[in-house]
Amino acid sequence: MSKNNHRLNKNKFLLKNKYFYFHLIFASIVTFFFFWLTIQPILNWYTSNGQEFKLKDYHALTIDEVSNEFKKIGLKYEILDSVFTDSVPKGSIFTQNPIPGTLIKKGRLIYFTVNRTTFQKFIIPDVYNKSEREAINQLSAHFELKIKKGSNYNSDVSVVTMLKVENHEVFPGQELIEGTEITVYFGSGRGTSNIIVPLLIGSSTEVSKMILKQNNLKLGLIITDGKILDTLNAIVVNQRPLSESKLQAGDMVDIVIKQLVDTLSLPSIDSIILE
Repeated sequence: MSKNNHRLNKNKFLLKNKYFYFHLIFASIVTFFFFWLTIQPILNWYTSNGQEFKLKDYHALTIDEVSNEFKKIGLKYEILDSVFTDSVPKGSIFTQNPIPGTLIKKGRLIYFTVNRTTFQKFIIPDVYNKSEREAINQLSAHFELKIKKGSNYNSDVSVVTMLKVENHEVFPGQELIEGTEITVYFGSGRGTSNIIVPLLIGSSTEVSKMILKQNNLKLGLIITDGKILDTLNAIVVNQRPLSESKLQAGDMVDIVIKQLVDTLSLPSIDSIILE
C-alpha cells in the first residue's frame, strides 16, 4: 500500500512540475511580447526610426530662410565658413554638408558655407613709373581700368603718373573694393631706353630668368611650344623683343619655350652653383 502511495505521489509531483514549466515558458513568452510592444514605440520615438527624410537643397537661400524652416522640421545648422563668390547672392548659402538628397533624421546638424555680405578688398599695387603693359597686368587682376593717355604719350617711354577713382587720387597700398574702376594716367617719365636685351634663345627658362634679372629686366609671358614636363629646364626657342633691342629698367621680355628630350635631366641652377 505504501509503495502504491509513493508511486502516486511521484506521478503527481512530475505532473505538477510539468505544468509549472509550461506556465513558466508561457509567461516568459507573454512577458517578452508585452515588453516588446511597450518599449518599441519608445525606441522608435527616441531613435526617430522610420522618420528619415531627404535633405533639401538650400543653395542660394538666406540663413534667415533656412533658420525658420529648420525650426519647423527639427534640424540644426552651423556656419562652417564664408567665402566671396558671385554665384549666389551675398549672405546666402554657397555649399552645404551633408549634400542635398542625403537621408537624415530630426536633430541632425547641417553645416553651411555662406557668401560674405561684405565686399572683398584688394591693395592697389605700386605701378607708378611702370610701363603700360606692366601696370595693366597688375591692376586688371582685381580692378576695372580706364586708360588716360597724355598728349606726350609714347608707348615706348610713357609710364603711370597718376591713379584716380572718380575725382579722387588714390595711391599704392590703399585698399579698394574688387571691381572698382581706376583711371590710370600715362605720361612721360622715363628717359631713353638704354638696356640692350640679352640673347635668351638656347638657354633654359631658369637661366633666362637669371640673365634678365642681372640686366634689370623681368620675365614676362612664358609661351609653351608643345608639351612641357619641366618648365625650368625647358629651352627658350624664341623671345620678344629680340636680342639687341633696347628697353628700360624693369621692362619685361616674353619667351617661347620648348621641351627638348635632353633637357629633362639638366641640373638646376642651384646644383650648378654648389658644384
